[in-house]
Amino acid sequence: MPPDIEQFHHPRSARTPARETLLAGLSGAVVEIGAGDGGKFCHYPASVTEITVIEPDALLCETAREGCAGSAVPVRIQTGGLDRLPLPSGSADAVVCSLVLCCAPRLSVTLGEIMRVLRPGGELRFYEHVRSENPFVAFTERLISPIWAQAAGGCHPARDTLRAIREAGFVVDQVKRLDFDRISHVLGIARRL
Repeated sequence: MPPDIEQFHHPRSARTPARETLLAGLSGAVVEIGAGDGGKFCHYPASVTEITVIEPDALLCETAREGCAGSAVPVRIQTGGLDRLPLPSGSADAVVCSLVLCCAPRLSVTLGEIMRVLRPGGELRFYEHVRSENPFVAFTERLISPIWAQAAGGCHPARDTLRAIREAGFVVDQVKRLDFDRISHVLGIARRL
């Protein structure tokens, strides 16, 4: 995992370029899927009026509740699956996904749900690890994927998440490919038409 995205061993107060890029310019009602420890809550811009967190893991819901204590933006945390987001259609101005789409059991269904809850013109902000562009590394990722998924909470390292986002009907406005410890990641913004 990259050293600048949250999880349990990273300080909540750390401002990093990846976090700032992921959240910069957001406004209105934001849905964050899979908030982990809630480390990003204090980094949302003041233009965000509310954050609704959908967290598939009940244990992480409690951790995220602790993480939202310092947030200036109201945060509501709900347990919910990735196949059916418990939100009304067109209710979000943006959806933020950070290292969670790799674990979606049915990625196309999850992306369809994200599309459903976004208002027209709404944004999907994503930071995800993806299949490597290096053929040898990509082959290795495909080879280990079944075992890795069982050992790492459903994570599929060989997914082409960026392609799946486009195939779901999103227009990708910005994308930056990053490599950390030979693991490919993408950081980007996609839009619902």
